[in-house]
Amino acid sequence: MAQPRIDGRIIDSSTREPLVGVNIFFSKTSLGTTTDINGFYSFENIPNGRYEMVVSMIGYKMDKVDVNIFNEDRLKMNFRLKSEPIKMKEILVSTKVNKQWKKDYKLFKRQFLGTSLNGESCTILNEYVLTFKNINGIFTADAMQPLEIENQRLGYLLTYYLDEFKVDKKFTKYAGEFFFKEMESSSDRQELQWKKNRKKAYLGSLRHFLATLGKRFDARFEDSPNGYIEKKDWFYERGRKKDPLIKEGFDVLLSVKNYAQNFMHDTDFKLLRNDTLLTPTKIQSELKLSFSGKIKIIYNKESEENNFAMDQRTKLNSKQTSYLKLQNGSVVFDKKGRYFELYMIEQQGYNAWERVGERLPLDYEFQ
Repeated sequence: MAQPRIDGRIIDSSTREPLVGVNIFFSKTSLGTTTDINGFYSFENIPNGRYEMVVSMIGYKMDKVDVNIFNEDRLKMNFRLKSEPIKMKEILVSTKVNKQWKKDYKLFKRQFLGTSLNGESCTILNEYVLTFKNINGIFTADAMQPLEIENQRLGYLLTYYLDEFKVDKKFTKYAGEFFFKEMESSSDRQELQWKKNRKKAYLGSLRHFLATLGKRFDARFEDSPNGYIEKKDWFYERGRKKDPLIKEGFDVLLSVKNYAQNFMHDTDFKLLRNDTLLTPTKIQSELKLSFSGKIKIIYNKESEENNFAMDQRTKLNSKQTSYLKLQNGSVVFDKKGRYFELYMIEQQGYNAWERVGERLPLDYEFQ
């Protein structure tokens, strides 16, 4: 059986000459390749799903395209990159010893990488490419080149193309395209520790929660000629050990009213029982999540980190508590827990505290 595959060639838009060493990758994954001496590239054995394909090379304008890979797709995708001046003239060696820059850089690291154990283990190898501004209480950051981030606890080298970074009194907002590369371990012991840390980072995360909702949908419904119908056994499984939410360790609570506050009291929520938050889409591997107000998510199998309690100035909780709000009332995600619409899910609480230092590639498979 043929496997999904993408082939193509990348050339300079002006000279029509082939470009060597162009980086082609699926954003937020560890799936990537480069062009050969003749400008050709090839992606093979691509897992099914949606991706944002990024084509990048220093000195050229980045190109991005959405790609949907299903079944045995074989695609041909050629690119013509436009040259772009390298933005380096604002980067000064003196910046590294500037007190204000150091202060800004410290704030950036806290808000971007996070203060979790994984976040604090990260090192930005080329921090000198960063510049900062603080205007009318809005703190922003720009990177003249992709950030090279080393995550020692998860064992990844992360290349991050920062598109936006902003901190104001209410929110921290950041976005960009990024690519993971596994680090080479120095021993079997380190390799095992990385696997353990990656598993811990996945459990309780937004992706873990969405994947669990997908499992619950499949446990509850079956496809029929008349559409999806509820399975006969579901009445006896919901809320019990076979219910994926219970098995995976999640409690989900719905807001009773659509309050405007960032956080609500426990009495403003009711436990999700037989409510349906999900509806099928035209693509069998994807679902639509819909709700009004907020939902409260409690992950029972892992306690909060000490650093979270210190940052929030609260007592350490034995359960991780997070909140979700949908910007447009609904969002599409796949059954592996991956969603594709930027800024459509607003996170609060514990999961919002975890930042880039906790991220895993979308092709990470939990076992």
